[in-house]
Amino acid sequence: MATIEGIAGIDPAGAAQRRRQPALSRSHWLRLVPLLLLAYSILLPQELRVNLAGQTIYPYRAVILLLAPWTFYQLLSNRHRYLMVDALALLGCGWIVIAMMVVYAPGEGFLRGMAIALDIMAPYLIGRCSILEISDFRRFLISLAPGVGLAALSLLAESAVGAPLVRPAMASIFGALPFYYGGEEVANLTLDPSFRFGLLRAAGPFSHAILAGLFFASLFPLYALSAIKGWPKKAGWISSLLGVLSWSSAAILGLLIGAVLVAYDWLQKRVEIFSWRALAAASAVSGLVIHLVSQNGIINILVRLTLDPQTGFYRLLIWRHGIESIRKHPLGGIGYAAYERPDWMSSSIDSQWLVLGVRHGLVAAVTLFAVACIAIVAVGMASLRHDELDRRLLVGFAITLFMMTLMGFTVAFFGGVLIWYFLLLGLGLTLSQLAPQQAQA
Repeated sequence: MATIEGIAGIDPAGAAQRRRQPALSRSHWLRLVPLLLLAYSILLPQELRVNLAGQTIYPYRAVILLLAPWTFYQLLSNRHRYLMVDALALLGCGWIVIAMMVVYAPGEGFLRGMAIALDIMAPYLIGRCSILEISDFRRFLISLAPGVGLAALSLLAESAVGAPLVRPAMASIFGALPFYYGGEEVANLTLDPSFRFGLLRAAGPFSHAILAGLFFASLFPLYALSAIKGWPKKAGWISSLLGVLSWSSAAILGLLIGAVLVAYDWLQKRVEIFSWRALAAASAVSGLVIHLVSQNGIINILVRLTLDPQTGFYRLLIWRHGIESIRKHPLGGIGYAAYERPDWMSSSIDSQWLVLGVRHGLVAAVTLFAVACIAIVAVGMASLRHDELDRRLLVGFAITLFMMTLMGFTVAFFGGVLIWYFLLLGLGLTLSQLAPQQAQA
């Protein structure tokens, strides 16, 4: 029978640090099916959908509904230990539903709020229920590699021809997606190409080029530090690099953050004065100093990190008017209504954390951001309990969570990337609970 080292191509030198792995059974892979179904569904374009009872069922929502009985069964079983942070996530999602019921009529608000809460809480819970040992996540990365490889190749193909290919093809079969304004359908969405530096901003199957780039950037630390080798690792690395073809500031910055922190992990194991605690302390002090001495604070610096200075200035205006909207509607937000701003500005809000506050109030934004911060710290602290092989995997996971949470100040997650982010949060908290002896495959 094969071992996880043989299947993944894990470095034998690293594998020697732990006791011999028992043979894999089919159940090791079968228990990953729910997780893989959801992960692969986010790689499908949203044009592939059906409308049911007034609700649009995208591929990932279809999988969530399909997995509902399995998810409830897992939640009721005694296989998983729950944390206070799970209640915090539930509070944030529950507040979204309540806020939407206040802004809209109770019936309409419940449906609108539940759609949003489902897209957040369901992947989070699936992540909390899907793995029992750290090697399960390695198997997940191996099984996901073909899908992310094909998705990345679609970006390469679109970049080569200079036009979107995947989503227009699906739109020609299933129809164009509706364009919403203020929560109401007003027209069909047009898939006009977008260019930067004269190059197409490729999006492949994703809803926007920014989201495509951010998704692929998130893969780099996961595959770089997972200890898998061979074609799955190459597919993960190449896919993360091809995400640059989105020509998104967030994607390039996210990839750089991931690469720098992966390099720092290599360095801190070889130079005694470097450590993650030292980096965290230095970053906290530096951030505080920058916040105090800069004119507009550290958040304004973060949101201006962009390839286009005009885009950076525009994001500052979004934050200024968005914060003013939260000040006026701190509890329930304004729902899908357009926030107050100059007429020449778009109603879109380019920040995950700001849009939560504007639409659903401070409680939703603060609780879900707190869940993200707790998950990052929990995974990082858990890495200290494991051997070197699993420590590196957990560090890579923490880097990805940190990068995406930070990029949430400059990018609003929606569609498949929203699902991916909260799936990772759930997985991260589960990984943080596993004791070293449970890391055996």
